[in-house]
Amino acid sequence: MQKTILALACSAFSCGVYADVTLYGQIKSSVSTSQVKIKGGAGTEKSAASTRINDNTSRIGFKGSEKLGDDLTAIWQLEQRASILGQSNSERWGNRDSFIGVEGKFGKLRAGNMNNMLNEMDTIDTWMWSTNALGLGVFTRTGSRNVSLRYDSPKFAGVQLNAQYSPRDNQNPDDKYTHEQAGRDQYNAGITYSNPEFFAKLAYNLRKNRVGNEDGHIVRLETAYDADNVFLGFGAQYAKANESANTYLANFTDGFNTYNGSDMTKDTGKEEAVKVIDAAVTAGYNFGNWRPRISYAHGWPAKGVDSGEKLVDKFDQIVVGGDYRFSKRTSVRGQVGYMRLGNKTRLTATDKGKIEQTAASLGLHHRF
Repeated sequence: MQKTILALACSAFSCGVYADVTLYGQIKSSVSTSQVKIKGGAGTEKSAASTRINDNTSRIGFKGSEKLGDDLTAIWQLEQRASILGQSNSERWGNRDSFIGVEGKFGKLRAGNMNNMLNEMDTIDTWMWSTNALGLGVFTRTGSRNVSLRYDSPKFAGVQLNAQYSPRDNQNPDDKYTHEQAGRDQYNAGITYSNPEFFAKLAYNLRKNRVGNEDGHIVRLETAYDADNVFLGFGAQYAKANESANTYLANFTDGFNTYNGSDMTKDTGKEEAVKVIDAAVTAGYNFGNWRPRISYAHGWPAKGVDSGEKLVDKFDQIVVGGDYRFSKRTSVRGQVGYMRLGNKTRLTATDKGKIEQTAASLGLHHRF
C-alpha cells in the first residue's frame, strides 16, 4: 500500500505547504545456488557450486504531482536501489527511474534518468533472479536506462505511442566540449495496445556507434494474455550490432569464463559485432494464492555483422517455479533453471564445445 507519509511528516515539523508525495518501494531477496560447466574437445571445466544471498533489485522511491492548471499537472519521481546487502551501487540517488515533467491531454513529457521501452518490456519475465539461468536475463538484456527526454502520448482506443532521445553529451560526458569521440546518442520509439485482458508492445532502439563504428539496432515484440487465472506471454527480438560476440557470450557464463587455461570471453576472434534473434514464452495458471509458471527461451546462432560467420551457437533455456502470495504485498518465490549454449560454440580460436548452467533459488518479496 502506498503511503503519503512524507507530506504528513513535513506538516508535523512545520515544513510548509507541500504537494502530495507518495513513498513506495519493494524489498526482494533470495538464496540461490548455481554451477557452470564448460565442455570442449580438451575436456570439461566445472565451477564450484556457488551459494549466495542476493538482493534482487530492492528499491525505494518518492513521487508526486501538483496541478498547475485545468489541463496541466507537474509530475516527478525519484527512485533508487536500496540493497539490503549494503552494495555500493545503491548509494547513488536517482539511479533508477527518476524524472520531472508535465502531463495533460497532450500526453506526458519527462526528462531524467528513465527506462527506454525495451527495459519496460519484462512482463513475460515473471521471475526473481540473480543469474541468467534463473530468469529471462538473456532475452531482456537489450533494455537500458539513460538520461533522456521522453514523450508518451495519450491512449486512443487502447493504443499509446512513445518516443525517447538520449543526447550524445549525456552518453559521452567526458567529450561534451570536444566531440572527438564518436557520438553514442540513443533513439527509441514504441507502440502499445492494451485492454483489460491482453496487451501487445513493439519497440525499436537505435544506439549510435554501439560496437566500434557499428550502429546498434534492436526490435522487440512482446505480447501477453492475462485473464481467467491464465497467463500466457510471448516475446521475440532481433538485435544487430548491440554487442560483440564476446559480450554476448558472457551472458551464459555467470562470470566463470575460464576454459582450458584461457579466458574464453577475451578471444580476439569474437570482438566482431553480432546479430542475434531470440524468443521466449511464459505460461502459468493461478490456483488461489499459488501461481506456478514455466518459461522457455531459445536463441538462434549469433553471426558476425560483417563476416556472416557463426561466432556463438544457439541456446536453449527452461525455468520452472512460481510463487505463493501470503497477501497482496508479500510473496515467497522459487524456481529452478537450466541453460545450455549449443555444442558448436567456439570457446577458443580452435576449440568447440558447450556451456551449461544450472541454478535454483528461493526468495521473499515484499511491496510497500
